[in-house]
Amino acid sequence: MTNIIRRSHGFQLDHIGLGVPDTKEGVKWVEEQTGAKVDLHDPEPDQFYWSGSLAIGDQSFLEIIGPNPNYKKFQPFAALMKTLSEPRLLFWYIAVDSFAAFQELARQTKAKLERVEGVNIEGGETTQASYWRGLIGPGFLSERPNVIEWIKRPNRESQATPECKLMEFQLANPQADEINQVFTKLGIDVPVSNGKSSIGITIDTPKGRWEIENEGVRWTMPGMLLEVAALWWRTRN
Repeated sequence: MTNIIRRSHGFQLDHIGLGVPDTKEGVKWVEEQTGAKVDLHDPEPDQFYWSGSLAIGDQSFLEIIGPNPNYKKFQPFAALMKTLSEPRLLFWYIAVDSFAAFQELARQTKAKLERVEGVNIEGGETTQASYWRGLIGPGFLSERPNVIEWIKRPNRESQATPECKLMEFQLANPQADEINQVFTKLGIDVPVSNGKSSIGITIDTPKGRWEIENEGVRWTMPGMLLEVAALWWRTRN
């Protein structure tokens, strides 16, 4: 049996991804909006992204994620982030205590769990982070979560004394009923409202309540690759 981890602030939310075209500038923008310090991490070896994190509760964080300037290959998600004209919420993660058990539950309930992978991030002579992850499909949809089991969670300075706290997390989609049915089967207690596609959060910060909400992203293959490749090409010319 698997359990989705509910944090002490009452949300089934491990972290949420805020996409930015430039990581350093994105981190600076979040610090200006919140008045809190963001942990800027070293880029992970051979990864297309570069991120910082802001603790927003007990083991929950906002990930400020942009393209890794040292990564030269084409990668759809990195290409998308480069085209963003402003910071945008793109994805979210729930944490489970057993990824294998969650996989089995997804199989039994005929839910699609895609892009499953195990990741180990090395730093010096030690493992900095290790986890299993996947996303609830079909395809990528901001309103459906990614799933992660942390084998080793990285240490972040801001998590010791969080200055910010997640107050609200909102999702909406025109097919909310269908998504909620899948969530119920998987034990995901995060309701999706009927309406235009959107994802939003409200955070209590040293500067007061900070709200950010935007339209969600939907990608399916192979159209995703064609669309993002075209965006990527336009940014290079």
